[in-house]
Amino acid sequence: MPQPSLLARRLRATVIGCLAVVAGLAATTSPARAAEPTATPAARADGDGGLRVVNYNILHGIFCDDGTDCQAHDRVDLFLRQLEDADCPEVVGLQEVNDNLRARFADRLPDVCGGRYRQVLTEADANDSELVLTTLKPGRSTILVLPGRLRTASRVELTGPDGPVVLVVTHQDGDKTFPSCRDDIDRYKCPPPCPAGTTYSECQTILSERLAARGGPKHALRILMGDFNVPAGAPRYARLLADGWIDTHLAAGNPECDPATGVECTAGRDDKSIAALKDPTAREQERIDFIFVKAPRGCRPVFDPVTDADADGLGTGLFAAAPATDGPGGLVWPSDHTAVSMDVSCATTST
Repeated sequence: MPQPSLLARRLRATVIGCLAVVAGLAATTSPARAAEPTATPAARADGDGGLRVVNYNILHGIFCDDGTDCQAHDRVDLFLRQLEDADCPEVVGLQEVNDNLRARFADRLPDVCGGRYRQVLTEADANDSELVLTTLKPGRSTILVLPGRLRTASRVELTGPDGPVVLVVTHQDGDKTFPSCRDDIDRYKCPPPCPAGTTYSECQTILSERLAARGGPKHALRILMGDFNVPAGAPRYARLLADGWIDTHLAAGNPECDPATGVECTAGRDDKSIAALKDPTAREQERIDFIFVKAPRGCRPVFDPVTDADADGLGTGLFAAAPATDGPGGLVWPSDHTAVSMDVSCATTST
């Protein structure tokens, strides 16, 4: 049976969104929501519109002053509630996932979004690893250990609504001058193509970009995302743009982060204090979390704005940027970071 056209799918998504709004208006007298996410929204069929992605450093919390990884269980529950409120985005890439968080996700996912999320990259065993949740069909996956052996870049191939997807999720060091790659000392050698003199953090970006750009279907949409620990405009960021990667936040028309107000910023809250995660006035100060994309030949990426113009639950920009008002355990933020999101579709172009 032929697949419906992109226009038809997006029109159908808009109709579904309008019906959801009407249903929401009819339910304004319902009781306040329970702390744990138990409601299952109407399933959004994969392929009803663009590909919806969330990128989040969810904070392992092992240095938190409360002794429980900053209420890790409550933070997972709050984040899963936010995913349900966004109509269950198809791809969720997480960083700083430790064993405690991984176990909580495994326990809670069967009760979230109708049990549609699958976990990918579950074999990782570290305090700072990646985890992918997806409603799509996953394919091959791999984890690349980056220089320094603390950071990794995790890759998975997916079957998306408009074709194949190559996804790389990574957490990298900030700009550091030491250590640097040295070919004369084994412990400081970096794999090619990182030349001697490249810092570990620079090499981490080079290797992650290569992992995302190579291999897999030639006509795949390629996504490189994570916490890069450098702001927009830094040399590592500029190098990615020069290599053809699109910063989806800016491409969707969002302004740059304003450190003075915290508007459009993704990091900066205290990551060692549970009080900061319960403070609705705690502000971010920099934008270091990105979703970059490279579209295949013949595709012009179109980004739904943060206002969610197609009414499918998610736009492109900051995700769940407002403090929660009824979070479990008194939480208003699941992490010291603010998540970022993308809703992308492919407009065909002549080749």
